[in-house]
Amino acid sequence: MNIIDTIELFISGDWGEESYSESMPCKVACVRGADIAPINNSDFSHIPTRYINRQSFETKCLQVGDIVVEKSGGSPTQSTGRVVFISQELIDTVGAVVCSNFCVAFRVKGKWNPRYVFYYLQYIYNNDVFFNFEGKTSGLKNLQLKAAYKAIPIEDIDKIRQNKVVAVLDSIHRKIAINRALNQNLPPLDRSSEAVRVRRAA
Repeated sequence: MNIIDTIELFISGDWGEESYSESMPCKVACVRGADIAPINNSDFSHIPTRYINRQSFETKCLQVGDIVVEKSGGSPTQSTGRVVFISQELIDTVGAVVCSNFCVAFRVKGKWNPRYVFYYLQYIYNNDVFFNFEGKTSGLKNLQLKAAYKAIPIEDIDKIRQNKVVAVLDSIHRKIAINRALNQNLPPLDRSSEAVRVRRAA
């Protein structure tokens, strides 16, 4: 089977407007390609706030377990196809969430653990597979998303095995996040004092 077979539905993006109006009354956090790496590192501080109409709010707001894919953007050394997982932590922090027009979201079928599919797509991305499914329009790279997902295989394993893989990978990522937080909170090294100690020891 292929990645496309894991997907229940796609959810399009909406950039909305910068300010509230009667036609655009619904406040949302809008995930862009630029937000993918920070969100994956639990940094939600730079996601822009936008306003969308009620119909978009009812049909395009994301839920826990949805996966956002960057379909346009990238660079010569960075392909499109990056993914971010919509977590409970994200929604609790920023409220209602949609993705931008340069992204698309999808929801997986019930037999799939969405975290498993997310980790698998990260693995595929890190192996530069999506470079093979890109086109260009006016200098902007666009991922041929459905063609890619129809072509890229994924092993059809039962949900118990998926859950075990997710438990291991989640544990590793929690440890990485803890180490990152510790490093960010360490006091800066006083290099002048360190140099004095080294000279005295010599």
